[in-house]
Amino acid sequence: MRLSVDTALIFFPRGGSAQVARYLNREYNRRGFTTRIHAGSLGQPGDPGHAPTFYSGLDLRPYDYNPAHHRFTDGRDPQADPLPFHPSYEDRALGARGCPDPMFAAVAPTADVRLTRAWTHHLARHRSQAPDVLHLHHLSHLQNAAYRAYSGVPRITTLHGTELKQIHGMRNRIDLAHHLGTTPHALADTLHPDHPHRERTLKQLAHDGRLDDDQDRLLRTTEWPKWRFADYWHAALAAAVPHAGHIVAVSHHDRDLALRLLPALRDQTVPVITNGVDISAFRPADLSDDQRMANLRRWLVTDPRGWAESRPPGSIRYTDTDLTRLHDSATGRLRPLLLWVGRYLEFKKVPVLLKAVRQVRDQVPVPPVLLMWGGYPGECEGEHPADIARRLGIDRDVYFIGWRGHDELPAGLHTADLMVAPAVNEPFGMVYLEAMGCGTPPIATDTGGPARTITPAGHDATGWLVRPNDAVSLAAAIKQALVDPRERARRAANGARHVQDVYDWAPVADRYAEQYEQAIHARQHQQ
Repeated sequence: MRLSVDTALIFFPRGGSAQVARYLNREYNRRGFTTRIHAGSLGQPGDPGHAPTFYSGLDLRPYDYNPAHHRFTDGRDPQADPLPFHPSYEDRALGARGCPDPMFAAVAPTADVRLTRAWTHHLARHRSQAPDVLHLHHLSHLQNAAYRAYSGVPRITTLHGTELKQIHGMRNRIDLAHHLGTTPHALADTLHPDHPHRERTLKQLAHDGRLDDDQDRLLRTTEWPKWRFADYWHAALAAAVPHAGHIVAVSHHDRDLALRLLPALRDQTVPVITNGVDISAFRPADLSDDQRMANLRRWLVTDPRGWAESRPPGSIRYTDTDLTRLHDSATGRLRPLLLWVGRYLEFKKVPVLLKAVRQVRDQVPVPPVLLMWGGYPGECEGEHPADIARRLGIDRDVYFIGWRGHDELPAGLHTADLMVAPAVNEPFGMVYLEAMGCGTPPIATDTGGPARTITPAGHDATGWLVRPNDAVSLAAAIKQALVDPRERARRAANGARHVQDVYDWAPVADRYAEQYEQAIHARQHQQ
């Protein structure tokens, strides 16, 4: 059955959901489906957030965020633009200027009407003539816009996990505020960093509320102005569920979390459809040291894209002299290369990784080098990793490659000896599978998606799992992997074989096609 499938996501390309949309639409085009994508776009041709570049070869109708971004750079509200900038599920504020996409919980409710109206207009104007189904990604105002613009068209929504983290964060802070007899909105004022009596108010609230350690920590560490509108958006995102159609989760962890957080789902069956891997690109390759050095020189010297806080890509750059540190002075061979891949988000636990690397440096004969691949330009939750590395005294052992295209990632994984990413409750973790596909065994925490996709021990082991938020446990796993190259090679071969056998995009597309047909069948029975 050949279908006409429209896809929509509010974000400009920078995360896993964009990859999912791109791979699924490519696969469906190969099958003769008619497809169209609605997606946010930011920047100019060739820029990482430029949707026509990212979705090249696909039928795309971009939603242009450039005017709203210009409004932000002029010091005005980007959510007040005629095409308002989307909010975020993460705290992307970096420095005093903030960011054009603050967390949903920080955005005034009046923006919801503008966001929904703008996306309703975009979808209605650019939708396919007779789509069989609409595939939405993430839970947001997009569901309400689609309900209006695609009236009568069956819909499915994929939850990618980041929206669930935001809803969970809202829920925790709302519950704490209610326990204290107040609201997040009120706490945003009384616990504002500039409030003259902030410390006294904190102590009084903690005393009167008889808070346990977790509650006290949440009260003191939360930047309450960023959660001012948590009540509104918590209710608004929950209210979007009835317009979401059939809901799919990318991992069992996310499915269980969604069922806990979203009451409207509790009478539904939420299938889990894991993401896939491009097995034609992410497959083993045996590079020589000279080939690996050529890659590193291109990424670090010739075309540097690492960035310092509040600075542009390329502001962290290296010389050929800096590259000499990549070699062991005793043997002249490359030092072991650890690769981290991701965005500088709090749940990625980059500080834990840097602390572990600091420990491992003194525990193995040849200290490893850490390659930081990613960090979307200008986006950082918490202290910048370069500053942490400098503070820990390992800045000469850590190299910042920056954000690069997904087509370069196989070369990055082939260049590394291990992929190390200690994220906690990673919603799915496509990059761990991509690492396995390339024969680069991953080290992850025993939480979230990787806890189900990585086999940590036994005959079929494909990587290592460690305790979350535990630099000592992570350092021990890195050391074990480095000192036993035969075991590392065994897990590498297992992982590559497993990904080739299980995670091709074709069966993922099959499962989504089944959901499309079920949604179409259900709509026909309702008519």
